[in-house]
Amino acid sequence: MEQIAGAGQQLDYVAVSGRRARVMEPALTGRVATAVEIRGQRFLHPPEFVRSLAEAVRSRGGRIVEGADVTALEHGPGAVCVVRRSGERDRHDAVVVATGAVLSALTAPFGVRQPVQAGRGYSFSVPAERMPAGPLYFPHQRVACTPLGDRLRVAGMMEFRRPGDALDPRRITAVADAVRPFLDGVDLDDRRDEWVGSRPCTADGLPLIGPTAAPGVFVAGGHGMWGIALGPVTGQLLAQSVVKGEVPPELAPFDPLR
Repeated sequence: MEQIAGAGQQLDYVAVSGRRARVMEPALTGRVATAVEIRGQRFLHPPEFVRSLAEAVRSRGGRIVEGADVTALEHGPGAVCVVRRSGERDRHDAVVVATGAVLSALTAPFGVRQPVQAGRGYSFSVPAERMPAGPLYFPHQRVACTPLGDRLRVAGMMEFRRPGDALDPRRITAVADAVRPFLDGVDLDDRRDEWVGSRPCTADGLPLIGPTAAPGVFVAGGHGMWGIALGPVTGQLLAQSVVKGEVPPELAPFDPLR
């Protein structure tokens, strides 16, 4: 927390005893000896967020094509052609590649050599007798528990494998067992929505944001575990490059051609 504050972030936090933590969050067990309360934070419901984002795009005249597997980009005079596996081609003035952990497949031909690989995280949802008022994070176990509707979403793990590899049930068990001693009234064996998702990770930890070597082809990716938090400001800064042809100085450290 001191390092975060020292980096310039506004952070309001206070250390609390285990007893105080259990009063604040009855779902915690006596194994919790101390905690840090971080104030002024927010969390969201990811599926609802994505649906709302799609509605916002459509309400502004945007078109969303679902289930379109893009296999290549073809750069030509005055246009970029998006090629789908079905053989369909869409011509655009500009294209932003934001394909997460598989970003490198489309961007390598345009000078992007910084690799992006999948740092896979696992999650599932479980019932809780007393739903926590907000997220609980167990730093040693590196597991986060977040209210998601009427169930508690439990997420953790950093597994480096190919994005399309099958879910490994041993990872799910490991996440559940890691937090089992610290949660009371949470049935970690009544799991639903078991899922693995690929975080797009770069070698140096910095995202790739900005123009490529081909005019009209831009990149926005490699945000690791910070995509939802950094997505809006990424879009705002990248829009200046797409619309005005300018690269804001704030994007220099994130040059996709570095």
